[in-house]
Amino acid sequence: MASRFRKFPLSLETSLSILAVVSSFCAIGITLYQVYLQRVEHYAAALPYLMVSITNFSEDKIPEYTLEVSNKGVGLAKIEKLEIWYKKGKVENESALIRTLMRNDTVTSRVFSSLWKGRVISPGEQFNWIKLSGPGAQSLRNEMDKGNIQYRILFSSIYDEKWYFNSVAGKRLIEQVDE
Repeated sequence: MASRFRKFPLSLETSLSILAVVSSFCAIGITLYQVYLQRVEHYAAALPYLMVSITNFSEDKIPEYTLEVSNKGVGLAKIEKLEIWYKKGKVENESALIRTLMRNDTVTSRVFSSLWKGRVISPGEQFNWIKLSGPGAQSLRNEMDKGNIQYRILFSSIYDEKWYFNSVAGKRLIEQVDE
């Protein structure tokens, strides 16, 4: 009579075959994990970080006021949109803001940098966005200090993730846009 519980003969070939299948699955898992880590590192190496800094000084008693834009991140920053408000009213662009501010003041010099939709800012790049010298510079500084001038810059990474750089009261300085 045959035994109900027949022993499965575990030969050397069978053991090696099972070991080969298990190690293959482990190798596939390790490879997928390495691909995941590589993607995370590549993503982190492409993130921009936009900053706007203010320089305020006077040389030879002539006041000068500068808004400087820089990309402190490690990836390219593409400008998607620029919004400016003066006393809660939307202003078309920097030139319109300066014209509104300087109705009575004379501006010795003014420089408007290339900050437009579609402009790409390289990592480490820094440039003047608005630069005023003369009596008008003091007016710009006063209005900025009072919070009458607010701006918001929408920028994106090469992965098309978008962030706002805000000077708008009550908003975080950098906030990600969820679409």
